[in-house]
Amino acid sequence: MSRISIFLNSEIINNNKGLWIMKKTGNGKGKNTSLVRPGVRSLDSSSGSSFVDSKSKPSKAKKSGTSTRSSSSTTSKRSSGAKKSGLGVAAGVLYKMGYFEKRYDIKMADGSVVKMTQAELVADMTKDVFPQGIIINGVDVSGMTRDEALAAVQANQPERPIDIDVKLSLDGTEYPLDLSTLPIDTNDVEIVDTAFAYLRPTGQESVEELIALHDSREALKSAPATYQTAYTLNTDDISPLVHNVLDPLNNEAVEAEITGFDPEELVFEYTDSEMGYVVDIDTAVADVKALLDSGTYIGTVPVNAEITEPTLTSEMIENEFGLISSSSSTTSPNENRDHNIEITADKLDGHVIPAGESFSFNGYIGQRTADAGYREAGVIVDGAIEQALGGGVCQVSSMIYQSALKADLSITERHPHQWPSSYAVAGTDAAVDWPAQDFAFTNDSDYPIAFHAYLDRSSSPCTLVVEIYGHQFPDGQYIELEAETVSSSTAGVTYQQNTSMPVGQTNTVRTAHNGCSADCWQVWYDADGNEIDRVIVEPRSVYPTINQIVEVGTLQPDGSQAQFDGSTGSITTSETTTEATEATTEETTTQPAETTPAPTETTPAPTETTPAPTETNPPPPESSADGSGEQPA
Repeated sequence: MSRISIFLNSEIINNNKGLWIMKKTGNGKGKNTSLVRPGVRSLDSSSGSSFVDSKSKPSKAKKSGTSTRSSSSTTSKRSSGAKKSGLGVAAGVLYKMGYFEKRYDIKMADGSVVKMTQAELVADMTKDVFPQGIIINGVDVSGMTRDEALAAVQANQPERPIDIDVKLSLDGTEYPLDLSTLPIDTNDVEIVDTAFAYLRPTGQESVEELIALHDSREALKSAPATYQTAYTLNTDDISPLVHNVLDPLNNEAVEAEITGFDPEELVFEYTDSEMGYVVDIDTAVADVKALLDSGTYIGTVPVNAEITEPTLTSEMIENEFGLISSSSSTTSPNENRDHNIEITADKLDGHVIPAGESFSFNGYIGQRTADAGYREAGVIVDGAIEQALGGGVCQVSSMIYQSALKADLSITERHPHQWPSSYAVAGTDAAVDWPAQDFAFTNDSDYPIAFHAYLDRSSSPCTLVVEIYGHQFPDGQYIELEAETVSSSTAGVTYQQNTSMPVGQTNTVRTAHNGCSADCWQVWYDADGNEIDRVIVEPRSVYPTINQIVEVGTLQPDGSQAQFDGSTGSITTSETTTEATEATTEETTTQPAETTPAPTETTPAPTETTPAPTETNPPPPESSADGSGEQPA
């Protein structure tokens, strides 16, 4: 029997398993046969449809009297026509059902070959799940639906998937920009959709294209396709974050303030300066947004601003402040005097003088009293050395004077001593006396200065050092002092009568000091030691001539006074000789001698001349007895 003939006089029914059964309904001697074919389109048997020729007409009523043969012939013709019509309909249905569709050899990933129709290829590649071999963000989504894959990818996403490090740079300083509050957008939905559509038929492919798609999908099993989602920072709210950083920088310049000086570290103590800015914040916001929107999340954004620099900055104090000048001198071997110098230097050490303010030695050091810790040492009173509290402090004031000149400060009060001191060249000393004489200067530089003063006892004699720290001269320049005596006068002797001192005795009340005048120059040098300028210090120092004062005794043995010549210091004595008949008076003139002999209990016999008076004091020195050369302090 031919393959087609089995459909004649048959019904097509659904076996509820996606297969169709053709059931024969009476042809072939009451036997029924069935044919099972997969993949055939379903027909709804409940509709009552059957493979009947739709063109067949209803049979007409049989005429009475018609012969049986004639009726049999008509029936036979009808049956033959029905069979032909049913065959055509069955063939059409089977074609539509794919029974006659061509099958193709489809190669699988394991090398096996499967025969599939075009419809089966399409059905296999359009399932609502990902094919094997699709990886998104490291997640294998093979066999997942689109929604399942999206959920798996989102669950695997890090909390902050972008490394963000953006700074704002203003005038050489970088300020971190905190962007942690900005949301991060991702294209995970787009990537999942793209991956889901990969190698999926669109319905427009030819068989050959479908087979190529299937081959590519099979290749994914050994070489998966990977996808990576992208993350972008949402910059809609970037403006307030930039303002948070830059708004506090919109301020006026703040000067660094020197608050003290550390005499141990020899550095100034200060509060930090701040630059003044008028910041272009709007441009900064736009620049940051443009950087982030370009996908760049690590970088530095320059910020424009109008800048006002303070006059005194922290950097200037660190780099341009230091030692300006230094002066030193050795002291005399007198402990009381060294003690007075040391406590005065200690009080001076670390003292800061702001710009434009003045320093007064008496005003800052104060009266030299026992309560203040001062001891008695040599001082000058009316050209003579006496012991008084504070002796020696003039050596400190003189070293301050020298350092102030070397720092090019303006001297407002200064007095030379009554004679040049042993510790300072003529023209470079400064005498002080409470409260009559002061030493003072003004810090007319643009910046504060500070003292570093100390008595170095590491050697004998001790060394006094006074230094001034502040804003150093440019290019390593410095000042040294040069002094020169421009005139001098020789001291003489002044004689004074001492009516209580016996004739022939003298006493030196004050030693002599030659007078002189001296000039001082500030000599400027460059960093290489080359002289570049010299400036004379005004006024000229004048040291008066101090005559020696010698007391001459005029008390004669009889209680009378010898005649005294103040210009020469000579005396004229008279002796009375009593004889029986007359008294004779003789006059003798005596010049003062170098030494005066000690008085005796008896009076020597009268002679023509009295012995020359002697001096009990040594010749006058050029400086004070203890070498201090101090004014009273």
